[in-house]
Amino acid sequence: MSEDADRRAEAENGREAGEDGEETAEEETITRRESIVAAVAGVVGTGTLALSYLFSDGDDDPESEVPTPMSPTPTEVDEQAPEGEDIRDYGAKIDGKTNDAPAIMRALRAASPGGVVNLPAGNILLDGRNTDSKAIRLNASNKNVTLRGAGPESGKTRLVLAPGHNGVHSAVYIGTDPGNSVGTVRLERLTIVGNKRNQGPNPGLGVRTEAEGTLVMRDCHVTSWLNAGVKLSGGMDADIQYCEFSNNGLRSNGGHDVSPNQDRRQTETVIRRCHCHNSGGASVDVGQTEDTQLQTVLIDECILENSLASLKLSTQNKLTTVRRTQMLGGDATTIPVKVNPTDISIDDLILEDVLIDGGGWPAIDLPCPGRLRLDNVAIMNVDQNNKQRGQDRGGIFTRDIDFRDSGRISIHNVGQNNESIALNIEDGAGSIAEIVYGNVAGMGKSQGVNVQKTTRGEPLQPNVVARGNVGPRPSS
Repeated sequence: MSEDADRRAEAENGREAGEDGEETAEEETITRRESIVAAVAGVVGTGTLALSYLFSDGDDDPESEVPTPMSPTPTEVDEQAPEGEDIRDYGAKIDGKTNDAPAIMRALRAASPGGVVNLPAGNILLDGRNTDSKAIRLNASNKNVTLRGAGPESGKTRLVLAPGHNGVHSAVYIGTDPGNSVGTVRLERLTIVGNKRNQGPNPGLGVRTEAEGTLVMRDCHVTSWLNAGVKLSGGMDADIQYCEFSNNGLRSNGGHDVSPNQDRRQTETVIRRCHCHNSGGASVDVGQTEDTQLQTVLIDECILENSLASLKLSTQNKLTTVRRTQMLGGDATTIPVKVNPTDISIDDLILEDVLIDGGGWPAIDLPCPGRLRLDNVAIMNVDQNNKQRGQDRGGIFTRDIDFRDSGRISIHNVGQNNESIALNIEDGAGSIAEIVYGNVAGMGKSQGVNVQKTTRGEPLQPNVVARGNVGPRPSS
């Protein structure tokens, strides 16, 4: 009997895990493949982010300040597609009615460590109510595995969480004890649906990590989760590219699309060429309330759109850099760039080639200590509905912020009828090379900040990513 036939027979006869997907000690020792380990070197440039694990898909801007030298290309990923374990060989029905999570767990055990689990196109129902509300569960025994959906030509692979989860629930949960790593776990070409309107009141987290290692996501769409699309806890680095996040969280609970909230060690997170939209909270939520400066985050060539906020910082932030990105506000948007709580230090924030267009309150609202550097940033159509705090907050409102050696920025159309000021800077420091302005009530105040030049003129045109270059690729 062939090896594949052996596996199918074992699955059918129940000699692997039971239908609840629980692992046994014997199954956890399966070492069907050798671990695959890759080392990627990061390079630090002035004012840029050092990311030792950063992967490239072969189409990055050649002038990017963050090298990505050793990554697999899309061609290499496609060449691997025939390899790996097919979940149908382990009992998956893919009918949208049968719980396929146990079959996925059996395939994962066979593929671990270092292998690939292939998930065909179709609706794959996941039910984690009998497994602590965690449907697909990875630990240190699953080191360096890949969960890969179907290619675009075959249709979407949709992982849909069944209704009725009352605890904290996730489609994919990655957990290890401190000091244990899962290596590099990859999620590719998956649509992960949380069914948030049909779950209990506790947080829904599409992909949740409480582990160490690196999470890589490519060409995924994470949608309809009650709290967060991706919640990074523990000590995992993350490299998230060409993904879409939509309709996550509720306005009442401030849920977010991507939350780098790691608390075990210094971590690095890349969010590149992603489209985040219609979130109940922030597109990207960096940090929690402990003053530990653990998160270094790069948001590069993204569109963050029509959410309560585009970026929220807290005191665990060490350095967040936003480059070549559009922050587009809608009716639901209050503050595009904000801090919470407001009595903490955010450390460092850099915005380079960023468009902020639309918001009820100031574009940048940071009444807290910290350092902010702006360069080629265009701000427009903000402070449009700031009744709660008074319509004099301005285009930029800061307190105790050092602007370092900021470059050129532009500020236009501030206030409902252009009746608000451009700047409202209190107890600041540093300098701004030039402010180009129009349709404002006045320049406002820049207390402690050396504004070297002001010019009435047209808005700047930052070098931002085009809409067609973000989100899952039509071929990958």
